[in-house]
Amino acid sequence: MNMSRRLISIILLISLLLGMPAATLGSSQPNLSVLLDDAAISLENEVYINEKEQIMWPLREITEQLGYQVDWNGNDRSITLSKESQAIKLKIGESKVDVNGEIVELISTPVLNESKTFIPVEFFSNALDLIVGWNNKQQVLKINQPKKNKESFFAMSKDKEKQDKLEAYMKALEERQNFHGSILVAKGGEILLNKGYGFADFEQNTMNKPQTKFAIGSVTKQFTAMAIMQLSEKGLLSVEDKVSKYLPDFPNGDLITIHNLLTHTSGLKNYTELNEFFKLDLNNRNPMTVIDLIKDMPLEFTPGEEYKYSNTNYVLLGIIVEKVTDMSFEDYLQKNIFTPLNMINTGVFYDKNNQFPDATPYSGFLDVFPVDDGLVLTQAYSAGNIYSTVEDLYRWDRALKTEQLVKKETMDKIFTEHIDIPGMGSYGYGWMIADTDIGKQLFHGGNTIGFTANISRYPDEDLVIIILTNNAYYDVTALTNTLTSIILGKDYEMPEILKEIEIEDPTLYDNYVGKYEFLNGTYIDITKIDSKLYSQVTGQNAFNLLPLTNSKFFAKEVDIRIEFVSDDEGVIRELVLEQLGMTFVCKRVEDTEEKREVEIDPEIYNNYVGEYELAPNVIIAITKEDNKIYAQLTGQDKFEIFPMSEEEFFYKVVDAKITFEKDEKGNVTKLILHQQGQEISTNKIK
Repeated sequence: MNMSRRLISIILLISLLLGMPAATLGSSQPNLSVLLDDAAISLENEVYINEKEQIMWPLREITEQLGYQVDWNGNDRSITLSKESQAIKLKIGESKVDVNGEIVELISTPVLNESKTFIPVEFFSNALDLIVGWNNKQQVLKINQPKKNKESFFAMSKDKEKQDKLEAYMKALEERQNFHGSILVAKGGEILLNKGYGFADFEQNTMNKPQTKFAIGSVTKQFTAMAIMQLSEKGLLSVEDKVSKYLPDFPNGDLITIHNLLTHTSGLKNYTELNEFFKLDLNNRNPMTVIDLIKDMPLEFTPGEEYKYSNTNYVLLGIIVEKVTDMSFEDYLQKNIFTPLNMINTGVFYDKNNQFPDATPYSGFLDVFPVDDGLVLTQAYSAGNIYSTVEDLYRWDRALKTEQLVKKETMDKIFTEHIDIPGMGSYGYGWMIADTDIGKQLFHGGNTIGFTANISRYPDEDLVIIILTNNAYYDVTALTNTLTSIILGKDYEMPEILKEIEIEDPTLYDNYVGKYEFLNGTYIDITKIDSKLYSQVTGQNAFNLLPLTNSKFFAKEVDIRIEFVSDDEGVIRELVLEQLGMTFVCKRVEDTEEKREVEIDPEIYNNYVGEYELAPNVIIAITKEDNKIYAQLTGQDKFEIFPMSEEEFFYKVVDAKITFEKDEKGNVTKLILHQQGQEISTNKIK
C-alpha cells in the first residue's frame, strides 16, 4: 500500500507463501450468484463450465433483464438482440458477433444446451460493452450498465493530435508489454484519454473499462486525510490533538499528534511489515486488531523528528474519524465525500455492501497469475481499503480545485509540504509533493498484492493523470512521466518490443553465472539450470532470464532488464539492472558457496511422498518420479528438490529448503519449509 518506498518493490516477486493463487472453480456446475446493476437476480437455468474453463451463462435470462429484446431464428440458429439503437447478431457455434456492423470475436462460441442459448462471460463485456466483474473466490458475477457522465468536465478535448498520440502509446503498451488497466488523462477540464485496456479477467476474457472498479490501495489516504481536515474545519478536532484524547490507553498516545499521523512522523511501526499481519482472520472487521499488533512496540523514533511511511498512522486516523462522528468510516466518506461528488462507483471493500473489485487482481508482467488480495482489502481499513474508477477519481480531482469539500485555507494545509522525504520531495496530508519542470506535482500511489493505482496532479498545467491497473507493483511513475511528455510535446519513446532471440551456444551463459552486489546487503545470484539462465535476489524467488541480445535479458514474470558488462579483457565484471525507471550497476563479487547436493538412496523418497497442509486448502504435495523427488504448492508449478542429507532438501529455483521430521517410530509426520528467515511447520495429512 506504500508507493513512496519504491525500493521495497525492486525485483518484486511474490514468495512461495504470499504468492498463493486465487481460488479456482471446484465444480463443473458451480453455485453462482449474479448481480445486475448491483441487484441480485435468480436464474432458472444452471450455468456450466465449458472445455476452455469459461463459465457459460443463459443468454435470454440475463439480456432480457438488461432490457434487450431477444429474437431467435430457428432456420439459421441465430439470435438478434435489440435495444434502442443497438443491434447485436450472433449464431450458435460461431465466434463472430456482429455489433452494430462491427465484428467482435469471442474465444468461446455460443452453444445450445437443452434448447437454451448459453454464452460466455466475455459476451457481456466485449459485445454488449458492459462493466463485468467476476469474483472467482465468492463465485459472483457482476454486470453493470455504464452510466453517462453528465459533468461538463467530461467533455472531450478538441486536441485530436494529442488524443491520437496518447491512444497510440497505450495501445502499444497493451500489445507489447501486457498493460491491463484503465487510464484517464485530462487537461484544462477536458478529457484527452479515458479508456480501459487489457483484461479485467484473463481467464474469462473480460475487458477493463473506464468504469471498471479497482482497488486503489494507499490512494485511500488522501480521502482519510480529507475526512480529518473536514472535522478540523468544523472544530470537532485539531491536528494538534494527542492520540490519547481519542484512545486513552494507547501507549505513547501523549507523544503522538494527529499531525504526526497525517505526515507519517509518529514513529509507529508499520503493521503490514509484520508476519503476524498475514495470519489475520479475513472475516475480522475491527481496525483495532491491526493496532493491537504494534501498540506495545517501542517507537522507531521520537514523534515529529523523522518521516517513515506507516499504514498504522492512517488506520488510527480512520478510528479517530469514527470516534468523533459516531459513524463508521465508510458511512462518513459516503455522506461527506463520495455522494456530494457523485462518486457512485467508489466505496469501501467488503464492508456492509460486500463490494469487491470488478477487475481480478494479478501479479506478474508478460505472464501473469491471479492472486488473492482479500487480506489487504479487508485489513487495510482507512490506510488502503477503498475501490474506485478513473472517472470517479477525476471527479475527486476536479473537486480539489473548489471549496466544495473544505475551504481554500484548509485545502492549502492539505497540500503544504509538511515534512521532507529524502530523494522524493515532501509529504502533505495524504499527498506527496514534488517539484518538476512544469511546477508542483501532487501525487500518491497505492499498491496491494494485485493492484496498482496512482493519481498525479499538476496544478500549474491543470493536468491530471490517473492510472488504475489490476497488476501488482506496476511502474506507474514511468508511465505517468511518459504520458506527461506526450501531452507537453516532449520527447518520449514507444514501448519496447520484447522478443526472445535464440542463443546458438548456451555455454555463453557460463560467463554470467555468479554473485552480484545489489542493495543494502542483498545480492543478485545468476545461475544456469538446464541451459537456461536464472536471476534471484536475496530472499526472493528466482526467475528465468530471456535473451534480447547475447548480453541483455528480460523476464516474463517481472518488468526488468539485465545487461551483463565485460571489461577490456572480455571478463564479466558487473551487470546493469533497470526497473521502475531506475538503473543499478551491480558489481560482481566472489561467488557464494553453493548448497551441495549429496547422493542418497532414492528409496528413501518413498517415505516423504504425500501431502502436507501449509494453510487451509493450501497443500505442499511431495511426489517421486524417476528416482527424483518433487515439491508442488497448490496452484503452482512442480519443482525438483535436491538432497543435502537424508532429511534436508533444497530448491535450485528459489532460496528455500525443506526438512522432513519423523516421530519416534520413524514415520514421517511433518515438513518444515525454510524461506526468507522463516520456518513454517506443516503436518502430513495424506
